[in-house]
Amino acid sequence: MTFSSPPSQYFVGLMSGTSADGVDAALVEFKGGEILLRHFISPELPTSLKHQLVQLNQSNTLSLEQLAQLSFDLSQQFIQATQQLLAEQNLTAQNICAIGSHGQTIYHAPHIPMTLQIGHPAFIAKATQIQTVADFRVDDMALSGQGAPFAPAFHQVMFQQKSPCFIVNIGGIANVSYLPSQLKNSLHKEGGENVLQGYDTGPGNALMDEICQQHFNRPFDDGGKLAKQGTINQALLQQLLAHPYFKLAHPKSTGRETFNLSWLTQQIKQLPDSEKLSPVDILCTLNCFTATTIANEIHNIVQQHNLTQYTNIPVWIVGGGALNPQLIQSIQQLTSYNVQSTEAIGLNPNAIEAMMCAWLAKQRVDNQAVALSTVTGAKRDAVLGGLWHP
Repeated sequence: MTFSSPPSQYFVGLMSGTSADGVDAALVEFKGGEILLRHFISPELPTSLKHQLVQLNQSNTLSLEQLAQLSFDLSQQFIQATQQLLAEQNLTAQNICAIGSHGQTIYHAPHIPMTLQIGHPAFIAKATQIQTVADFRVDDMALSGQGAPFAPAFHQVMFQQKSPCFIVNIGGIANVSYLPSQLKNSLHKEGGENVLQGYDTGPGNALMDEICQQHFNRPFDDGGKLAKQGTINQALLQQLLAHPYFKLAHPKSTGRETFNLSWLTQQIKQLPDSEKLSPVDILCTLNCFTATTIANEIHNIVQQHNLTQYTNIPVWIVGGGALNPQLIQSIQQLTSYNVQSTEAIGLNPNAIEAMMCAWLAKQRVDNQAVALSTVTGAKRDAVLGGLWHP
């Protein structure tokens, strides 16, 4: 008797991160136990729309009409990205099982608890004629979880053959995942090393991007070249590191509601020689700030799990920060482990979060819980997201 392998399923993942620089769209094939990236695009958001989103990081007050308009406008960007992705692969709606859309986070408040993502999935489902899964985070919050980060659960699935390892996702905000080798067979063995762990480490690229936009008329520091020209201001660095978030125990999550240009400006103004601080020195200091907060959390996990005897645990970098060699070098200098982009193992670092959204959609369609309780602190794992029909 012969058994045929299960057919491939194609899902689309859509992600617009805290940097608000564009829509990441991934075409993902699920084939047996494999998760395969088949195509990836990242069209930029229109300048006016991006400007509105960035302004929300400085002042999170807007009218209901503005909120509604923003949500509609973003849904149109997600629709266009999906249509472009499929057109470039000569695919139609009939080829796709579902779309997973994260939406654009405009406010994340675990203390309430509530989180807001915009870019309404109803418009995506109806325009593309593909069922769409979205609004993932609030399900975790309804079970007393942080609602973030979700990446560690996907990292466990995507990188299980690479464990033990650290995965550091550096988007606007950065987060770290620790995958112990024993995790393959048990996700919830409490009290030991065998626990999936991950949380937000603090700012990733967001503050550096805002300095580039404010002072250099550039969307970001390409390759860290500007930061490389500056000098670390130790007084500013220590002041930034004194933020109470870094002393919190996990589970914990944060966002640009906390770490934004207004906060940074206030920190700089408190320095006695703030007027002498050049933009390249600020960038250099922020580069070190992001690297230090990431390295500190890796060190904390090493201490917590008594991993000091292991010297060869890799640190894989994903997200936009993987394209910044100056940032990777800064992290490398602060940790004894080998730090490198996932490009080294053939994985597009920019596509990982969009792939995660496709995977979350598959979990929802299959009615499968996402193993996040050890990460977010939720009371239990849950099926995440709502489903919108075409």
